[in-house]
Amino acid sequence: MAKKLETKTMETNQEVKIEQNLSAPKVTFENNFELPKILFGLTEAHSQAVFDTILYERGSRRYATHKVKSRAEVSGTGKKPWKQKGTGKARAGSRRSPIFVGGGRAFGPTTARNYNTKVNKKVRKLAFVSALSQLANQKQVLVADFAMNQISTKELVQKLDTYKASKLKHVLIASTDENLFLSARNLQNVVVTKPTSLLVEQLIWADALIIAENDIVKMVERVK
Repeated sequence: MAKKLETKTMETNQEVKIEQNLSAPKVTFENNFELPKILFGLTEAHSQAVFDTILYERGSRRYATHKVKSRAEVSGTGKKPWKQKGTGKARAGSRRSPIFVGGGRAFGPTTARNYNTKVNKKVRKLAFVSALSQLANQKQVLVADFAMNQISTKELVQKLDTYKASKLKHVLIASTDENLFLSARNLQNVVVTKPTSLLVEQLIWADALIIAENDIVKMVERVK
C-alpha cells in the first residue's frame, strides 16, 4: 500500500512526521523532552498483562443492572397444583416452579452479581507502563501543554492542527484543565482524562497521547 511521508518543523522546535495511509492517518512526534524510563522504558510488550488489566478495568465499571424474577418473585398461587399421589403425573408443589410456563427463572442473573476480577497491582502497573512504552516506541507521545484560558472548541482544534493531530481517529489528552475538558466534549475523536485516571484500554486504542511535563510527574507517582 502506497504511503506518503511528509516532514515539517513547527515553531515549537518539534519535528512532526505525517504518515498518510489509505486506511487511517498516523502522526509521529519528536519531543525535546526526554520521557522518563520508569514510564516509557519498556522495549517489549506484555500482552497478557495488558489483556488481564483491560478485563479488570471493564469489570470494575460494569453494573449488574440486568435481572430476572425467581420463583419467589413471580406472580402466582402457592397452592399445590394436584395431589402428591394417584394422578400418574410427576409430583409438583407450586405453579411458580421454573418447570412451568410462567414460572420463575432458575439461577437467573441478579443485581447482586459482581463482575470484578482480581489482578495483582504489579501486573496492572506492568500493563500501564507497557501501554505507555508502546506509544513512546511508535513516537506517538507528544509532550505539550494544552491548557486553555477559555472554553473554545475552535481553539482546541487549531492547537491540534498545529501538530497535525486533529484528523487522527483517537486522540488522548492527559490533563486536569477544566477548560480543556469542556472544549473537547463535542469532538468525537478527542478524549481528555486526568493523568491519574488513565486506563490501559484508552492507551491501547490511542493514536496519539498528549501530555504536559508537570502531568508526567503525576503519572510517575502512580507507578512508584
